[in-house]
Amino acid sequence: MSNITKIFLIFSLLILSVWVIPTAKLYYDNREIYSQKKDELEKIDSREIPKDIKHFHSEVFKSYAKNFFNDVKVVSILDNKYRVTISFPIESLPKFYKFLKDIPLNYKVIVDDTIIFRQKDNNITVNMRLKPY
Repeated sequence: MSNITKIFLIFSLLILSVWVIPTAKLYYDNREIYSQKKDELEKIDSREIPKDIKHFHSEVFKSYAKNFFNDVKVVSILDNKYRVTISFPIESLPKFYKFLKDIPLNYKVIVDDTIIFRQKDNNITVNMRLKPY
């Protein structure tokens, strides 16, 4: 074997070990992470909107929310939006998060703007805006 062939062989093995193998390993690691994240997103997105979804009406929504919480107020504001104020004990916070997650599945509404949490003693008051479709 000539010296130039040996140099090219050593150079190609160096490139293989320094660049190709780490790049391939990174690709397969990222592909595995991608598939895990994709499965998580598909699990979140698997909730289906029921066919019997209700149109938003303030009094019906208020009676529905009172099944879960102590104090519920629904006030109509400008631009066909509603300000909803819900008060509940701090122990019911997980129940509120489930309720909030399921609102768009039960009524044709979206939660508009920000949700404001206020805590006083052991009670939490939540202010949010709902916008019907």
